[in-house]
Amino acid sequence: MADPSSVSIVIPAVNEAHAIGGVVARLRAMAPWRDVLVIDDGSSDDTAQRAADAGARVVRHPYNKGNGAAVKTGIRSALGEFVLIIDADGQHHPDDAMRIVACNRSDS
Repeated sequence: MADPSSVSIVIPAVNEAHAIGGVVARLRAMAPWRDVLVIDDGSSDDTAQRAADAGARVVRHPYNKGNGAAVKTGIRSALGEFVLIIDADGQHHPDDAMRIVACNRSDS
């Protein structure tokens, strides 16, 4: 089991202003994560601002580099010992983050 304070949540995002604030807010409310990091991959909307307003640390790409590059940027920028990557659009339910972190090697 990982302590949430040792986990960085990485969220690659492009043009997800409609959803990102809620995703970040739910994550921030459920545990004291080491950091919640949104990689804004060249969005043309206010994804970065809404993520920051909800409590995320935001790293911005100047143009869209693709999901793989955003994930790599997130992993390189993460401060935690462990990294959990979730989608910005709510496809991955933020509530599942605690369940994933709570799993330990003997459970698998």
